[in-house]
Amino acid sequence: MRINELSESIDRELDKPAYDPKDPHGLGFDITEDLLFFMNHDDKAYRSHTFPAILKTKDMFEAGKQTNFKLFDGAVKECYNVYQDKFKGHKLPKSLDQMLVDQIAQELHDSEIDKIKDGDYKDQ
Repeated sequence: MRINELSESIDRELDKPAYDPKDPHGLGFDITEDLLFFMNHDDKAYRSHTFPAILKTKDMFEAGKQTNFKLFDGAVKECYNVYQDKFKGHKLPKSLDQMLVDQIAQELHDSEIDKIKDGDYKDQ
């Protein structure tokens, strides 16, 4: 290795932020966005976990009951297990902390409740 290559690699390392709140596990991507995408686009995860939570939320909404993002907690945790199985080569944390589960569940709930209000799931 030449001196200038060493210097360049040190400069690149120094330019990296010490901590990225969107990537607390140092994965190189936002786990929240990636898991939400996975939950909505992976057939197994969507059919087994995400869609049943959506239907439960829809039924409660139509019955005039209060809905809550906690309805999606189980789906987030189960989908994360499917996600881990599918992407074993990545350095994924063994589990998600509850704060992250709640954040993902809240985003999913907010998105789906808007769709329910717009009538996207009338036929289900």
